[in-house]
Amino acid sequence: MLRIRQRVDADISTVVGWIADADALNMFTGPRLVWPLTIDQLAAMTATDAVSAWVMIDDRADVIGHFDLALDEGPARIGRVIVDPSRRGRGYGSALVRLAIEEARALGARALTLNVVADNAPAIATYERAGFQQLPMSDRPDVRTMALTL
Repeated sequence: MLRIRQRVDADISTVVGWIADADALNMFTGPRLVWPLTIDQLAAMTATDAVSAWVMIDDRADVIGHFDLALDEGPARIGRVIVDPSRRGRGYGSALVRLAIEEARALGARALTLNVVADNAPAIATYERAGFQQLPMSDRPDVRTMALTL
């Protein structure tokens, strides 16, 4: 059974290890971080009270996915979504998004938004299956903004 728990410091190196190159880093977090990704860079992204980082684990407590939630005024925001590359193509992305939606609801969010790299078709399809809809405008042409009412 898959479940989520808050990310702990020991999980950060696992997630950083999934980022094989600059292209993977861009898919993971856009241009906000620089290659090579470091533990300190990823840790700093969630160093505020408004952002919480989560990992998805299996029955053996192996970390197989990651996301963070930003809860501030307005809609909650999901970001830094990734599944262990060795486990992709098995439905873990859909499970991770479903669990992120459940957590956002549990934390009181009424809507959830995200940005996704425009040419990341697998991620866009996963978000659409979960009910997210693409919004007509984005701040950048290489990014799609998506939203879900909870």
